[in-house]
Amino acid sequence: MRRLFPRAPRHSLGLVVQTDGLALAQASAAPQGQAHIQHWHWLTLPAAPQTRQPLLAGWPDPAWVRLARQRTGCQAQDTALAIEDKRLRRLHLSLASGLNVREQVKAIEVELSRQLPWALADTVWDFRCLPVAETASVAPPAQRPAWLVAAMQAQAVQQVEVLATQRAWVAACEHWCRAAGLWLVRLEPIWQAEDRWRRQPSAVCAQDVNVLAPHLQAQVGGLALGVLTP
Repeated sequence: MRRLFPRAPRHSLGLVVQTDGLALAQASAAPQGQAHIQHWHWLTLPAAPQTRQPLLAGWPDPAWVRLARQRTGCQAQDTALAIEDKRLRRLHLSLASGLNVREQVKAIEVELSRQLPWALADTVWDFRCLPVAETASVAPPAQRPAWLVAAMQAQAVQQVEVLATQRAWVAACEHWCRAAGLWLVRLEPIWQAEDRWRRQPSAVCAQDVNVLAPHLQAQVGGLALGVLTP
């Protein structure tokens, strides 16, 4: 989803909350722009003290996270969190082509008001326009004649993908991050972070990645890189 607080951080942190622990990856951008994963960490939740008033159900005490992060040497404060699928609504909408951004936003808000089970005022959302290649299935790209590609590009409908979640959940994540000494910059689904990780093979790992399982490497690595290179 869209950056909540655009900045130019020197270091970034990807964080995924699991039932048994926290997976973390810290990244930094080299002068030439290449992203480097500097630190990988796994914090076991059974070692975390129980908090009397948790900010998020099932999440560890942020004071413990702050201390544990300092002990591991993580300097990054700009953080990307993974949002649970159960808290996310993913919609594919058809809009009239030729709309400017403001008109697109208004049209999407109308659809969200109709389709979401909660009020639009209680929603944080973002969208992207899908390229023709993702919306058409008439033939593989290599087999499409030029006239068909031109006709598809001139179609009267624009396909967009919308991600939406409840504002209260975002506010709770921000509150938890502040209590843990972090600054929430990005909130996105796991599959989006994993896709970014696959698309950026240039990311250099400066530490033994065996600290985390491969799927967690992709998740927290993609989140960390998303803060630097969304």
